[in-house]
Amino acid sequence: MDERLLEDAITDHAASLLLRYFSATEKARVSSPIIALEQDRELLRLHWALSPAVSTLVSYILTHRHEIQSILSTARRVEDGIVRGRLDAVATLKQRRVSGMPTAVVSWEPLRSYDSGPNQLLGWVIIQASSLATRFVSIVQESSAYRVRIDAATQMLEQVRRIDGIRQIAGHVTQARRPRPTALLEAERSRRRLYHKAADAYRALLKIEAGDPDAIVTMLKTTLLAPLEPWRRYELAVGYSLADSLARELDEETRLHFVVGDIRRPIAQAGRFNVYWQWRTDKYRSPDPEPAEKITLGLWKSYGLSAASDRPDLVVRNRDTGEVVSLIEVKYLTGESAADRVRSAAMQLVRYARGYAELDKIGPLLGRSLIAVSQGLESLNPTEPLPVNTPQLVDFKGIKDAKLRGWSKFLARS
Repeated sequence: MDERLLEDAITDHAASLLLRYFSATEKARVSSPIIALEQDRELLRLHWALSPAVSTLVSYILTHRHEIQSILSTARRVEDGIVRGRLDAVATLKQRRVSGMPTAVVSWEPLRSYDSGPNQLLGWVIIQASSLATRFVSIVQESSAYRVRIDAATQMLEQVRRIDGIRQIAGHVTQARRPRPTALLEAERSRRRLYHKAADAYRALLKIEAGDPDAIVTMLKTTLLAPLEPWRRYELAVGYSLADSLARELDEETRLHFVVGDIRRPIAQAGRFNVYWQWRTDKYRSPDPEPAEKITLGLWKSYGLSAASDRPDLVVRNRDTGEVVSLIEVKYLTGESAADRVRSAAMQLVRYARGYAELDKIGPLLGRSLIAVSQGLESLNPTEPLPVNTPQLVDFKGIKDAKLRGWSKFLARS
């Protein structure tokens, strides 16, 4: 399969799982996951701050700041002998009689103001997005793929907030008070595209907060999946697919979690099983190095290098017993044969398994483990059936064709 088509198919597959997740409105069995909208609404709002709805608005403001429109209003002035704007003769006579000041003057001074409905909406969207992006930084690790994108979004939002018109608008906006419905209607009726984009961003947030599945998945396809490299995206798709397959086999609920912050949080739960991504779990114990590994460690030490911290791509753990029951090594190929990648994956699984059991006892764990490549298995000729204690093989096409069912049944019975 063409590399670009494969990337798109993987992204769509992961997004379809997320769509089922957010489409559910109550506890459901088998393949209908339980929604966690109350728990995840804040994370959804954080992702909204990075979404195209906000980024296109911010980019448009930076290049079309002249579209920020003020309104002309008047303010009543009472001065001593000074007329500011239009003289109000009747009010002046009344003021002189009441105050006893024969030189008192009442006038109406014309003033430019940004306190309009469309500007209130625009200011609230910018301030809210800036606040959420700043909060996102605090929960994401320095090495996270999100960090670069969040930093870029934060910098652009800060540039927008320094624009004079936005600063004046911000003075009329309270973050705790949302724009009035009339402000949204006025923005949508405006002749300026700036306010249309602000209205689109605000409506997108309302839909996301309400749990609209189409709006959520459209956003997550660009904020949750797109920032990841294709091989990481495939690992994530495999992890969600494992949980989905286990849930179907166990007739249990599925819980999906966002890939943000602490990696020790499972990315998915399926009944009694947790699926972890890029974390060995606290059950891992570094095995004693073999003779060749001791020599390698010595060389690294001479070069001032620390020991490498290899870890499985995905780990499945039984929540009831706390034991690690399966290791999954994921390989993303871009068209070449899978033979070499399967060889390296098998070697890695053996090395990882030694961290969870003695060398002579790793067989059962390997038998419950899995090698998931993106494509290229048609060039291999594996034994049918595979010998006992041998990790199963699957590719992306097999995952979509429910080929994980055999692995799920085996794991569920263990």
